Amino acid sequence: MSDTPPQNALSLLVQGSGAARLNGLLILFGAVVFSLIHLYSAIYGAPPTMLMNPLHLTLAMALVVLVHPLGRSWSDPFNRWSVLDGALLAGAIWLSWYYVSTLPNWALRQVIMSNTDLFAALLTLGLVVEGVRRTLGPILLFVAGAFVLHALFANHAPGVFYGPPTKPLTLLRALVLGDSGIFGTPLGVMAQYVVLFILFGNLLAVVGVGSFFLRLAFSMFGHRTGGPAKAAVVSSAMMGTLSGSAIGNVLTTGAFTIPLMRQLGYRPAFAGGAEAAASTGGMIMPPVMGAIAFIMAEFLGRPYSEIILAALIPALLYFLVIFVAVHFEAKRTGLRTLPRDSLPRTWEVLRRQGYLLIPIALIIGGLVAGYSIVFVAVIALAGTIITGFASRRTWPTPMRLAAAMEQTARSTAALSVTAAAAGIIIGAIFSTGLSFQITQGALSAAGEQLWLLLAMSGLVAIVLGMGMTASAVYITMVATIVPILRALGVDEMAAHMFAFYFGIVSNITPPVALAAFAAAPLARANPMATSVAAARLGIAAFIIPVMFVYQPALLMQGSPAEILQASLTAAFGLATLSIAFVGYFSAPIALPLRLVMIVGAGMMIVPEVRTDLAGVAVILLALLASRVFTVTTSGDGSAPGAGKEAAAAQRGLLARLMARRMERAAVGEGDGQVAAEAPRDLSDLTREEEPPGGIAAHDRAGLWGGWAIFGGLAVAMHLMGRALIQAREPQLWVLQMAVLSLVFTLALAAVLWRSMRRGAPDMDEVPA
Repeated sequence: MSDTPPQNALSLLVQGSGAARLNGLLILFGAVVFSLIHLYSAIYGAPPTMLMNPLHLTLAMALVVLVHPLGRSWSDPFNRWSVLDGALLAGAIWLSWYYVSTLPNWALRQVIMSNTDLFAALLTLGLVVEGVRRTLGPILLFVAGAFVLHALFANHAPGVFYGPPTKPLTLLRALVLGDSGIFGTPLGVMAQYVVLFILFGNLLAVVGVGSFFLRLAFSMFGHRTGGPAKAAVVSSAMMGTLSGSAIGNVLTTGAFTIPLMRQLGYRPAFAGGAEAAASTGGMIMPPVMGAIAFIMAEFLGRPYSEIILAALIPALLYFLVIFVAVHFEAKRTGLRTLPRDSLPRTWEVLRRQGYLLIPIALIIGGLVAGYSIVFVAVIALAGTIITGFASRRTWPTPMRLAAAMEQTARSTAALSVTAAAAGIIIGAIFSTGLSFQITQGALSAAGEQLWLLLAMSGLVAIVLGMGMTASAVYITMVATIVPILRALGVDEMAAHMFAFYFGIVSNITPPVALAAFAAAPLARANPMATSVAAARLGIAAFIIPVMFVYQPALLMQGSPAEILQASLTAAFGLATLSIAFVGYFSAPIALPLRLVMIVGAGMMIVPEVRTDLAGVAVILLALLASRVFTVTTSGDGSAPGAGKEAAAAQRGLLARLMARRMERAAVGEGDGQVAAEAPRDLSDLTREEEPPGGIAAHDRAGLWGGWAIFGGLAVAMHLMGRALIQAREPQLWVLQMAVLSLVFTLALAAVLWRSMRRGAPDMDEVPA
């Protein structure tokens, strides 16, 4: 067996021993229960909200305890801290049963709470706090705690924060039982939509969509100016919209794109910054856009299709700025491109694997046709599994599907406890009416100056985002900043999109730019330099929200002529701004002319025809002057042609290097890992390998045994669904799902152990 530490419960079941193997079995069981309950609810109808939301959260808290244990790695044997973990796990399981068995008393608890009800409410709060501490850290807890303390002692607060205090019992009811508390909209969105789309993203990785996106992007752009960075931008945008995680995207696609950019001569900080900026932008790219889009649809009460349509133009503008910056940075420094004959052909990639776009087409088509989000998600999940069978290399084998379910549960559990903590913030704010007071105070401070209010709001969001997830920042801003923007007459969609953008921009904002810090080790660059490069490349994320607040046409609101004019002028202005930051067009641009171009770009950002025309004139004059008054050195201090001469000298060496790599006979990583994998080097882009965890990793008996288990599971769930047991007898439904999941987990583990004993494959073949 491999000495590599186990990466998931399946590998732990094979590689671990004793207590560690038991831990893996518990994680797999919890993930199966979690995934099956949400799949069942999506297909056969969800139980009442006041059952589904608590069940979702308590299962998530149990998974957090298992995956993030105290005093050890989750794959290590138990230690003395495991006693406390066991108590917390038992508490989460007891809460699950408590909320299920006392569902009819939910309304009564709003009036009177027994000792058991009080204990359950306090235990729920305690587990949420501990879950956030383990997964996200203390920042969100400090913010939530501040709002809770304010609610209790508002009569001692100064200025606009002064108000009547809330009694502890009243506040407890608001936080745990109220519609705006822990079990409110953010958690409901997680339970209803987000789980399904995270599972969808993991299944796409199972059938090889991650590597397909990389191959497609490199086939289209790898041989062009700035090609490797452009390919990184495109592949990261495609994967980021599905994963909804900037950091996760950096660590997957960036594992391939960043070293390749460095190898081709890109500065390490620039390579890491390009990947971080693109990965962050993936979260604003339709059609999926991560969890925030679903939460926004619920807060706005509008169709999800309307949200993604409004997000389209700003997302395209964001990536346009990065594309322009990458292109002219490559020309400025004379960076070499990849040899065309070392890359796959675009048509060949599409011909062989274009069918992998079918699941994404199903999502877009279903949403455009007006079907519900849940229905579209179910169809997309089924379509992904069926699509995987189109090639033997991408078969969604039972072990891969089980690993996808586990990864989904682990990812969603962390998001869910964060959403619950955000619910604490909203519940505390609403219990005192603080949002109204803050709105009035901010309006008084800013007067009628909308720009000042936008600057203050954006700064608050960035500061919050330095220690919180994007969804938590957005939810907090909905309760605090969005009402202020609405009071000044800002369009409702624009106000929420403003909160959305500044909820994610902290990923690339120094000094705590988490996506850039994740990219820095891969680039072997200074983290602060990487974050500065990412912020420069992603500068549009700071400007676009202000633009669509002043010009809602960028959000598809207005006549076609208004939308077209706003889009074209914004694109021209932002592209100019990007060129000015790089300092190169057809030749290096002197600093005074770059400042003039920035002024011209700013004039085009203002949504008026006169300023647009004046901005175009200023920019054209600056570009013309740059052709006449050129500087003699490039921005990095080298002669303008030095990079190109070096590129010509090294092109032959690079071609020979890539040719040798393509001749290697060693078997590569392939497509089938649940984490969105990336090829190790360029030669992996031109071949399609047998994925690990696939047919080669399990003998025929193990394969068909696994499918027999899945078949029995499907039949049992269908019989339960026909009886509508989740609505008629919720307690029996939960018990049956738990028993079904336990049987499924034990049977799958038995098939895995038997298969491993027969074939004894290397651990690298187990899905990771």
